[in-house]
Amino acid sequence: MDSEEVMVEMKETGKSSDSQPGQAVPLSVVSGLRIILIGEREAGKSAVGNAILGSEVFDAVGVRTREAVKRQREVAERQVTVVDTPGWEWFPSRGSSLGVRREIVRGVSLCQPGPHAVLLVVPLSFSFTKRERQAAEEHVELLGERAWGHTVVLFTVKGGRLKDATLEEEVEESEELQGLVERCGGRYHALYGRSRKGHDAVAELLEKLDNMVAKNRGELLSSEEVLEEAREKEEEEERRHQEEDREREEDLRRAKEALRELEMEEEKEEVQEEGGKATEESTRQQRGRRRYTDEKLDTGVESSSADPTTAPPHLTWSDLRAIRDQRCKTQ
Repeated sequence: MDSEEVMVEMKETGKSSDSQPGQAVPLSVVSGLRIILIGEREAGKSAVGNAILGSEVFDAVGVRTREAVKRQREVAERQVTVVDTPGWEWFPSRGSSLGVRREIVRGVSLCQPGPHAVLLVVPLSFSFTKRERQAAEEHVELLGERAWGHTVVLFTVKGGRLKDATLEEEVEESEELQGLVERCGGRYHALYGRSRKGHDAVAELLEKLDNMVAKNRGELLSSEEVLEEAREKEEEEERRHQEEDREREEDLRRAKEALRELEMEEEKEEVQEEGGKATEESTRQQRGRRRYTDEKLDTGVESSSADPTTAPPHLTWSDLRAIRDQRCKTQ
């Protein structure tokens, strides 16, 4: 979506309490405006930034933004600063990468002392799911809870996307879109892929943002506060991850101990089982030796050359002495 072709048509619900176009805005606001763009990958953030500044200052469509980038130009006789940030992945995942989150937070520091507005860019090229809404909310809240008071949802709409419905109907029919817009105080706007002749899209967009800033009494989303809160959140998350790692290690240790105990029990059972077999075998051997001795005693078999050391290996020395004593008695 090239900046020469885009047209920004601003829509507001009746729920929004923003000031009406033309309302007086403090000089400190109109003299300079700082905007940060956030959104998922391929949402059209760079194209929006190019349209606002009226020049191809950001990467062309299709080129992935990998770090926060600041550009500024004079627009309508005032300085406008726009910060473009990397987009998060749109498919379900465990949040975005740490690098993307850090770049979004860093983007706030690029427009000191802080941005007046956050444009949450949402494409309407496909169905907006609950997971996408959660991802959008998570990334807005990277900038702190106060960020919702400075955020406007900016829909990027491809040509023909709303043939059978207005933008208002599209939002009202989607529970997730409606919920996201409500978090932003009912503020939402649209950027279409086809421009209208004689329509100053950028001027209208800037006027709407000025009205939001006026409602906020010119207050900024403080970069210092955002960075401090982000640092605290990151430290807390790091502590949580460390605690989770310790719990996993403890669970693994316990599992290993339980496995060793189980193996020892199995070995003990095997020894007992083998011991029982050995006892049974010993009993059979003893019975066999008694039978052998009895046979020898009954038949009186003797041999003058008998040598105890040549006796059958299954006889004990007691058996041999008994045979010897019996032989002596018969002589």
